Amino acid sequence: MKFRFNYIYILSFSMLTLFSCKKDGSFTQVKSGTTPGFTATDSVFVFTEADAASAAVTYNWTASEDWGYKSIVTYYLQIDEKGNGFKNATDVTIGTGILTKAYTVAALNQVINNMGLAAGRQHDLVIRVKAAVDAVGDEVYSDSISLTVTPYYVPKVYTYLYLPGAYEGWSFDNAGLDSVASVNNDGNYEGYMYLTGSTEFKVTTAKSWDVNYGDGGSGSLSSSGGNIAVSAAGYYRLTVDINQLTYTMTNTTWSIYGSALGSADAAMTFNAGTGAWTVTTTLSAGTFYFRANSADVITLSDVSNNGTLASGTTGAITVDAAGTYTISMNLSNPGNYTYSLTAQ
Repeated sequence: MKFRFNYIYILSFSMLTLFSCKKDGSFTQVKSGTTPGFTATDSVFVFTEADAASAAVTYNWTASEDWGYKSIVTYYLQIDEKGNGFKNATDVTIGTGILTKAYTVAALNQVINNMGLAAGRQHDLVIRVKAAVDAVGDEVYSDSISLTVTPYYVPKVYTYLYLPGAYEGWSFDNAGLDSVASVNNDGNYEGYMYLTGSTEFKVTTAKSWDVNYGDGGSGSLSSSGGNIAVSAAGYYRLTVDINQLTYTMTNTTWSIYGSALGSADAAMTFNAGTGAWTVTTTLSAGTFYFRANSADVITLSDVSNNGTLASGTTGAITVDAAGTYTISMNLSNPGNYTYSLTAQ
């Protein structure tokens, strides 16, 4: 008898819960939206700069509907290297209610470059649609489509802070206006300024004075601060943490260092006309990296093995055969540091 009572009690409770969820006018069904159908007009590309303005591909997808609640769906394209399971996917925001995206060669090539993939090499990628109701965090995904692409090199596009100052006439239209870039889009910025003498500047969040910061003292930035003063000429590394409103400036000279040079630095010379640091020297088979002020505090190496430079020494550059080489490094485009190694 006790067993029968418990059974009736559980059944009654379950029915009560079910009917209470289905009460007219108040029921919210929790489920995912429909999976978008996804198509592409092409999937294999070898891009060249000469074709930059040409149409490359158009992606189309069906709407994700039937979410079970009032929903505004935003669509994204997700791209990743094949075999990663979209664990390191790059999200490209398309917009709310938009069901198509057309790319020119230049536009898709920029997306690929921003992923840090080497130019001039074939990359086997996959792409899919993500449909998301951002307010509640619900997401569904389309099936993936292959994307095989050989890109050409263009600088990555980041978020920037600008550095108007006396060195370039306090102008946002001057081609000499310097900037710093946030490579990880995390509020931390870095870049280099070549200054020919003492000068002053400020930091702005856009090419306008609407939001600007000056020297708040002791390495801090303040919206009411005065101009940031530099007392001497030099090639300065500037870092800005816009979250903490702090900055650092370090006057740098550069050299190459590593097993290919023995135990000594090979000093580089700066050319103001080209914006490059250069040295011609004898190297043995081995590796080298770039470092500032003959110390390992500020270092750059080819971390991605794609001809560009990033902080650290883990991507030391390999010299396969002993000989005389010219090594050049250009840090004038923030976040897009490049180098070359040429046998003489």
